[in-house]
Amino acid sequence: MRIGMFINYFTPSKGGMETSVINLSNGLRAAGHEVFIFAPDYPDWEEKEENIFRYKSFSFTYDDYLYVIPVPMVSKMEDTVRSLNLDVIHSHQPFSLGWEATKFSRKLDIPIVLTYHIKYEDYSHYVFLIPKKISQKIIRWIVNHNCRKCDALIAPSGAIKKLLFEQGIKKSVHIIPSGINIDQFAKDAGTRDSIRNKYDIKENEVFLITASRVVPEKNIDFLVRAFAIIRNTRKDVRLMIVGEGSFRDELDVLVKELELEDSVIFTGLLDKEGMIAHYQASDIFVFASLTETQGLVAVEAMAAGLPVVAVKASGIEDMIKSGQDGILTDNVEDNFATNTIKLIEDGALRKKMSASARVNAREFCIAPWVDKVVGLYNEIIQKKKNE
Repeated sequence: MRIGMFINYFTPSKGGMETSVINLSNGLRAAGHEVFIFAPDYPDWEEKEENIFRYKSFSFTYDDYLYVIPVPMVSKMEDTVRSLNLDVIHSHQPFSLGWEATKFSRKLDIPIVLTYHIKYEDYSHYVFLIPKKISQKIIRWIVNHNCRKCDALIAPSGAIKKLLFEQGIKKSVHIIPSGINIDQFAKDAGTRDSIRNKYDIKENEVFLITASRVVPEKNIDFLVRAFAIIRNTRKDVRLMIVGEGSFRDELDVLVKELELEDSVIFTGLLDKEGMIAHYQASDIFVFASLTETQGLVAVEAMAAGLPVVAVKASGIEDMIKSGQDGILTDNVEDNFATNTIKLIEDGALRKKMSASARVNAREFCIAPWVDKVVGLYNEIIQKKKNE
């Protein structure tokens, strides 16, 4: 099968959506399919792989974060898409290159599926100069309009399928959680001691870790305030925040206000090997984002053997079996702190949940995920032939 993927962010960007597309593409190729990726170009980026087609883009930096916006009308990709004789198009966003994907689908009569990776309305604060309520309505209209042009939609979780239904998108929505390379995270990197020594963390100290873009919607300030409550009870606990983004300065101020400079560690971005090593050096994964469609970082942490304490929210609640491989809490700092302290103080429970986390993470292996996606591709291809 020949598959065209369209995505607005890709390497060298390192977000969850980009990781998901890379994992899916690799899994499809391993199963014998051909994958062609259409993505924006990045300044000074040298392409290292074949079958990646870059749209000309303009870029800008805002709060130390590089944004790229593809310009389809300049790139003129139609001849390229036509020459590839694609069997199916897989769009990963309803904006920009998502419009390109639906345009080519209709013009070339190619079936198309869209994965709904992001709760787009939760990002309305990035639309400048427009009041939030208005920008949310605009975003909802654009997203719904694009979704209705697709032959099928993939929702990474049951909560997202419910959200789509509530927005009036009810045709052919399939729940297919994204997968990760479980073995990559489960294999002992042998670096636990060296990572803990690097940050001067004693073996009897409990090491909490979170990973995400450092932006307001990830709710990391909630984690810092909850951690301050934990530190009032337990001084043998440290918190590591992995990632970078526009909210870092605000978090630095908050950490100083709460007098946590000696117990909160910011690492910035880590590559995959570094991320695995830091998971395996930690004891508990903590997460407070309210905007996830799935929360694959939690699955990565589970694969590395970490129990998870997370705020119960759409997406993440489908990943965690509360009481078995982690604990889901209220969006209340005291409640989050209390449940985290419970896991900190009960080493036997932590060990039991760690074992369950490793087992349950295997539900998100790449191979079965790819099988389900290919099954959906075949379904919409056949449906198109029968029309």
